Amino acid sequence: MTWSDLPQSRAVPRRETYFFLSYAHSVPLSAAPRPDTDYWVSRFFQDLAAAVRHGATRTGDLDAGFFDGLVSPGADLRQTLTEALSLTHVFVPLHSPNYFRNAWALGERESFRSRLTRLGPARADRHLLPVLWLPLPSWGDRPETTQALDLVADADDRADYAENGLRALCKLSAYRRQYERVLTALAKRIVTVTETQPLPRSRAATLASHLVTDSGGPALVVTTLTDHARWQPYAGQHELAVADYMAATAERLGLPTQVVDLAQARALAPESPTVVLVDAATGAAAARSALEGMPRWVVPLVIAAEHERGEPVPESIAGTLQDAGFPRVLPARAIDEFERCAPLLVTEARKQFLRHGPVDPPDGPAAPKPSLRPVRPTGAPPGSSPTPPVRPFDVTRGKDER
Repeated sequence: MTWSDLPQSRAVPRRETYFFLSYAHSVPLSAAPRPDTDYWVSRFFQDLAAAVRHGATRTGDLDAGFFDGLVSPGADLRQTLTEALSLTHVFVPLHSPNYFRNAWALGERESFRSRLTRLGPARADRHLLPVLWLPLPSWGDRPETTQALDLVADADDRADYAENGLRALCKLSAYRRQYERVLTALAKRIVTVTETQPLPRSRAATLASHLVTDSGGPALVVTTLTDHARWQPYAGQHELAVADYMAATAERLGLPTQVVDLAQARALAPESPTVVLVDAATGAAAARSALEGMPRWVVPLVIAAEHERGEPVPESIAGTLQDAGFPRVLPARAIDEFERCAPLLVTEARKQFLRHGPVDPPDGPAAPKPSLRPVRPTGAPPGSSPTPPVRPFDVTRGKDER
């Protein structure tokens, strides 16, 4: 593939960058509009970009830096970041315990490394400048940790940096001078490498989730209940199908994910956390029938892109599925509601599976965990609610509805 073969994306300018910032995303704690759970990463990126611009001589040709916080909402994130990794000269990973468990972050690193295969080891290492973002446990020491600490020459600054990590130095005013010295040293290294040993233009390997052997559980299953093969209810606003967007969100949060059809999801759900994206056009009765028999830890989301607020159909579907025993998640209509709820839906599916999913006893097959979920009385008519009813979890607001 030639450089001109790179697919165009509306999210990345066609300019090279001095550095690409890579990090493990945090799980959001609320569904506030566009929740920024990684505020200090964003703050550090802005500080580092400013420091690079201050010391750079090629700012007319190159942008300072790039990280995924600059990606346009609705863009194909995998394609966009592959392009960005193809345009950068230095890869700056923020090391933390979660970084080495995050399949997406490690995939970014492997994608960039694919551009270094023709370089000697010493020169290739100059293009990777790790930062100790959060302290690693003593048993988590890696060669990259030494490389990260080598940024700091002063013994006292190095001790503060090693003990606390750069995130703490960034947050706490008491460490402001130490933070600025580390920041300056890193920016200087980025500028020196880029301007004295620039990488030739080359296509990075397509970003893929890097296999993490201790991912801590089964992959999240994402499926859709709709008549469309690649359902894009937000066409024109989202480049990805909604199932692919949900999968990318989960992978950025460190959860391996697979997108499958409904029949495959039915086979996998007894052993996996599962999200079902339900087209509001399906109707309440059809949705209930289609999901009949699936485990009760499966989390549905009714997507009602074509329904205005006040129309009862989406809420009716959500209520019907709750009556059938599924966790109730209120509908997402507008694209911003869907984007806000995506990470929370992933978290909710994982939580429901850990709470109610199967366990493997020492001498026997998997058995369901005891559940505190109310059970419908024997003989109750279909569609009747359990008593007491389960409170719906509103992912568009991030709280239980009272």
